[in-house]
Amino acid sequence: MRSINIKSKFQNYSVNFTELTDTISVIKDFTIVVDSNLLRLYSSYFEGLDVISFDCVEANKTLEGSKIILEEFIKRKLKSNAKVAVIGGGILQDVAGFACSVYCRGIKYVLIPTTLLSQCDSCIGGKTSINFSETKNILGTFYPPETIYLCVDFLNTLNESDFLSGLGEIIKFNLLQSKLDSFIQKDVKNEIVEIIFDSLTYKSNIIEVDEFDKKERKFLNFGHTFGHALESTSNYEIPHGTAVLFGILVANKVAVKLGYLKKDYYFDIIYQYVKHQSVDLKWFDFDSLLEVIRLDKKNTGSINMILLTETTPTLTNIENIDILKEAVNEVYESIRLHY
Repeated sequence: MRSINIKSKFQNYSVNFTELTDTISVIKDFTIVVDSNLLRLYSSYFEGLDVISFDCVEANKTLEGSKIILEEFIKRKLKSNAKVAVIGGGILQDVAGFACSVYCRGIKYVLIPTTLLSQCDSCIGGKTSINFSETKNILGTFYPPETIYLCVDFLNTLNESDFLSGLGEIIKFNLLQSKLDSFIQKDVKNEIVEIIFDSLTYKSNIIEVDEFDKKERKFLNFGHTFGHALESTSNYEIPHGTAVLFGILVANKVAVKLGYLKKDYYFDIIYQYVKHQSVDLKWFDFDSLLEVIRLDKKNTGSINMILLTETTPTLTNIENIDILKEAVNEVYESIRLHY
């Protein structure tokens, strides 16, 4: 089976592509933290195992949510040598990963990502993040898992909206590499293992040279400035990867206005991946978006955006707020009137 080895200053770890039955057999002696919805769908695989069920909603991606898991660890009298497996998508790996990073000053865990978004992107890089005081991802740690077992069989029960959300990050990776034209020729469902492998390979090459988000890894925030803000203003009705695509549309408008791009590339292509998402004008209220962006931990007093140029992505400090407002309004109007 395929595997990817990742070097980390904490510990080297690997992504191992596995089958479903093999994945479960590996962790049968572990304490398992699992998405409650996934537990319902795959209940027969977890019979007789030590399972902690967790409701994976944004409202639980908090200190209170991590407290639920930590209390279960304490109830089981887990020690520093505990064996924990985390099975779910991005919310669970954030909350449970955070809990593992602070319990007994850090216990090892293995990660089994089950959504396309977590499999193609967030399972590697070691970030855990939780929301606090109405600010998204403001608390967190760098704490990679010991091993990642990646089984694409879990995608068979993923709903279409969440699958398309995962494609949002994959499209981002391909845009950053100037490979979107070749990606859109692929049969996504039948080539998903190859697509996930390519995405993780690209990201792993970046995090190995910039694990702590100081330089090159910041490019992976492409589309996230307005993407994260739209998640918040929509009260998370827009899934993360889809919000990132909206954020990319805004970023490309800004890049054109600043002269970084000659024209607004790929709007029609990206639109095909977001047209399923209903939008509300109030979600695009610029003052509300700007307020969320200013609270984002990535901004240190000014508005920073990753923008594409004709040759390479670049980190840009946006001083003219009017340009941002124009870009947001144009994206909303383009989506509203498109086709």
